[in-house]
Amino acid sequence: MKNIWRIFSGDMKRLVRNPFALVIAIGLCIIPSLYAWFNIYSNWDPYANTKNIKIAVATEDTGYQMDDGTTVNMGDSVIESLKENDKIGWVFTDTKDAALEGVYSGEYYAAVIISSDFTYSMYNVFREDFKGPTISYYENEKKNAVATKITDSAVSTLKQSINEQFIEVLASNIFEQTNHISEQMEENDKFAYFQNKLENLNENLIGYSKMIDTFIAGNSELSQAVAEAKGSIPGLSDKVSDGAKSFGTARSSLDDTKTSLKSFSENVNQTMTSINDSMNKIQGSINATNLAGDAQQTADSLNQAALDAVELQRELNRLQEHLKKVVVEDSVSDADRTVIQKIIETIESINGGATDIEKAISSINQIAMGFSGDSQTDTINTQVSGSMVADAINKSLSDMTQVLTTCSQAITNMQEMYTTSLVPQLDNVIDSMSQMLNNVSDILTRLDDTLGDMNSVFSGIETTVTGANDSLEQIQTVIDGVSEKLTKLLNRLNSVEDDEKVQAFMEFMKGDPEGYGEFFSQPVLVTTEEVYPIPNYGSAMTPFYTILAIWVGGTILVALIKVKAEPKNLKNVKSYQLFFGRYLLFFVMGQLQALIIVLGDIYILHCQILYPGWFWLVASLASVTFTLLIYSLALSFGDVGKALAVVIMVIQIAGSGGTFPIELLPAVYRNIYIFFPFPYAINAMRETIGGMYGSDYMKNLAELMIFAVVGLLIGLVIRIPFVKLNHFVEKRMEDTKMM
Repeated sequence: MKNIWRIFSGDMKRLVRNPFALVIAIGLCIIPSLYAWFNIYSNWDPYANTKNIKIAVATEDTGYQMDDGTTVNMGDSVIESLKENDKIGWVFTDTKDAALEGVYSGEYYAAVIISSDFTYSMYNVFREDFKGPTISYYENEKKNAVATKITDSAVSTLKQSINEQFIEVLASNIFEQTNHISEQMEENDKFAYFQNKLENLNENLIGYSKMIDTFIAGNSELSQAVAEAKGSIPGLSDKVSDGAKSFGTARSSLDDTKTSLKSFSENVNQTMTSINDSMNKIQGSINATNLAGDAQQTADSLNQAALDAVELQRELNRLQEHLKKVVVEDSVSDADRTVIQKIIETIESINGGATDIEKAISSINQIAMGFSGDSQTDTINTQVSGSMVADAINKSLSDMTQVLTTCSQAITNMQEMYTTSLVPQLDNVIDSMSQMLNNVSDILTRLDDTLGDMNSVFSGIETTVTGANDSLEQIQTVIDGVSEKLTKLLNRLNSVEDDEKVQAFMEFMKGDPEGYGEFFSQPVLVTTEEVYPIPNYGSAMTPFYTILAIWVGGTILVALIKVKAEPKNLKNVKSYQLFFGRYLLFFVMGQLQALIIVLGDIYILHCQILYPGWFWLVASLASVTFTLLIYSLALSFGDVGKALAVVIMVIQIAGSGGTFPIELLPAVYRNIYIFFPFPYAINAMRETIGGMYGSDYMKNLAELMIFAVVGLLIGLVIRIPFVKLNHFVEKRMEDTKMM
């Protein structure tokens, strides 16, 4: 710290002891303030002298003769009104050519030419395809960029003034015609009829108002119903989804049933075929010899046929029970229920046939058993020659054959009935039910989607109904207002004698046409409430030029004062001590520059500054930030750093938002301006001039000081790797004998 102070005190002593250096130092402190003051003063009130901007005016208006023979010339009226306007330097030429010649030569910034049919168009706008009056405007854009903006504003004001006159003329004519009609009514005895029409009109208006009340009430009920329907959609949607799932489950179950039925049909067919095969085997072996020899085989076939018949009955009973359950389900249609009932009856018939077959097999088994055994065989062989025994055996065999034939035919009939009637009917029923379930499932799915869309539909209906009610209420307000005035007029007419009614109506109708015209030309008055008012343009530009002058001051300091300290009487001086030792000189001179600028803004220019102390604080911190940045750049990079300081200044002049709003600048400036210190310093200073808002002042100062930290990083850290390179560049520049 001592070395820093010794370097600074040595600099100050040498500066004070050298009068020439002292004068230069004083000049360095004053010059930046002159830059700020001159620019602020030149922009103090630039629009106060717009009367020196010359705009030529020429009229070719031929005027217009009214019905009463009076001639009017609105072009001349415009000329007379402009002569009273001293905000612009209006120059009135005799001809259009003279005005245009002045624009082309640069004598005038612009010219306004009033057309020859100006007045005629103003009075006949409703007779000539709504063609309004026209003026022609010529401007010299080469002469000055800003002047054209001023002349554009002047012509816009002129256009507004002419439009006001135009509307005033129209309104005056309308009310003059109204007064004329009123006078005619006063002269004619038609008032009773007219009063009757007014009463009818008033009754109609009252009826319309009541009708609107009915519409509004109906809309309110509709809105309530829509809201209730909208509220029920979620629950209904859940039920539909559950129904769709249930039908999907039923459809899957039906598919399983169809698969099971196919397997069941195969089993039944196999069983019937097995029974039939057994019957055929038995029938083929029916004779006394074979029956006796193959008794065991016949018995086995009969037993197998009996088992197959029992299995057939079991399968048929299982199918019958399943169909009885299906027929009572709610999802089965009446037509399918009838078909299923017939199928159940068919199964019962087949089942009865199976029972008969089972009984027949039992009978055959008993007959066959009569032929079994060795003793029986011997008896038959011994007695076969006896005619009586032979007849008995033949009769038994014939009975067995007949029973077998009957069983075989019954089995064939059962199999045919099952295959050609029962199975197709079951397939048709299942297919029909499956199609029905598919259709219902699709309908429920679409219904679920529709319910989802209905939510948006109901919301749209609610919005429409609300908007309709608002519109109806506005219409009703207008109708009620007109009806109220008519009621007052009719009450007034009914309260006076017949000979006084016309006079009462005239008093209500008559008015001042010129007064009406003046009102309708400017029906809306705009009241301006200034927020953070600033009395003049110079005060508004003070933040920009003050901050810019402080940066210019820092740039001048590094241009004329050496940034590198070279103490001869100090040893073992560290680089940071050299940095701060010399920077203190820049700091002091920068603070003097900022103080002089601030004092001049307040006491010489009398800028509006609501908070002088806070204003100076911004200038002081801006000086610290700027001198640190500029000093660090110059120390780290030599002349290249000084050039960088100038480049940064130029970029900030164009793109800091100090003159034009940042939103109006090209995109490149809008993207990079936040990385420069000017915007934060300018915004903080604006708070002290126009008025504070919240913590914006402190926020901007905090953001400004970030750049001071950047300056320290450049001077103390980033500079170190560039020391040798900077020394090399300086030597090469000295070698040129010019730099």
